[in-house]
Amino acid sequence: MAKGERLGELEAMVLAAVLHAGEEANGAAVYRELTRRGGRDPGVASIHVTLRRLEDKGLVASRVGTPSPRGGRPRRFYAPTPTGVSALEAFRRMWEGLLSDLPLPGPEAGR
Repeated sequence: MAKGERLGELEAMVLAAVLHAGEEANGAAVYRELTRRGGRDPGVASIHVTLRRLEDKGLVASRVGTPSPRGGRPRRFYAPTPTGVSALEAFRRMWEGLLSDLPLPGPEAGR
């Protein structure tokens, strides 16, 4: 991947959350996956902005669902593209390579 095409941390987390959420990967489901699995609370607005950015990069595709019988806007659902899966695999390899065999000091080292 060229510079600027690599995933940032939040982009990788959102893309992974889309995969975990599966067929129901809308903004709310992605947010739930991130807070549950990632232990992060980036904010719902950040999730939506990141999903749009991933879509602009061609890493996810979206579809609009049917409107709720209660009214309101229809939800938008996301799915990773093959390019998105490849980008996430590259992100994983980068972190695994960087962290493999990394000697970490014990907890007492920070005191």
